[in-house]
Amino acid sequence: MRASPEFSSADRYHYAKNAHEAVLRLRDVGLVTQMQAIRIEDGAVLFDLASGAGLPADQW
Repeated sequence: MRASPEFSSADRYHYAKNAHEAVLRLRDVGLVTQMQAIRIEDGAVLFDLASGAGLPADQW
């Protein structure tokens, strides 16, 4: 499912569920070789493709 085009990417990924789904899809289809998702509020690394680290969606 694609996000609605009337929202910017910042709006779409403001929600943890959408961001989590996006990083998993990008990883699974092989479109990226390096990617990190970092929570702006506290700088926590939520997902790091290179190291294999990733928190479950409910901890995002």
